[in-house]
Amino acid sequence: MTHPVRENISKRIAAARHQRRLSQATVSKRAGMHPSYLSRIERGKVHPTVRTAMRLAEALRMSLNDLLGPSPSTQKNQPCPVSSSGRCLMDLFDAGPDPARGRGDEVYSAQHLRLLRKFLALLRESDPNLLTALESLVGAILKRGQWKPR
Repeated sequence: MTHPVRENISKRIAAARHQRRLSQATVSKRAGMHPSYLSRIERGKVHPTVRTAMRLAEALRMSLNDLLGPSPSTQKNQPCPVSSSGRCLMDLFDAGPDPARGRGDEVYSAQHLRLLRKFLALLRESDPNLLTALESLVGAILKRGQWKPR
């Protein structure tokens, strides 16, 4: 009898690797494991420990939460966070530099996307006091670091 959560983890590891166009050899080398072990994990023959899952998440350049958290199907109906240029942030996510991209393209890490989602959730609250506080906080941070919004 298969365990649905464990089966889902195996599929998610394989899907994340395929999405990033990485070979099992590349991911297993980054994670410090034998390629055949990664293959067995992806096929659901072996279930990764938390430590192994952490190594795989790091090798895939994603957070453990992104790897093991809510499934993409539960996130599918959520609106896509939008960049300052108006593009969907999920379309801008990249596991690393892409030489084919122009220098002006925006690229966000998994951590950036998590932070943006949280920030957008706060903005959607539309509580005037919260919005004023956030505006003051962000303004102070930008001023202190001499950051200039684009």
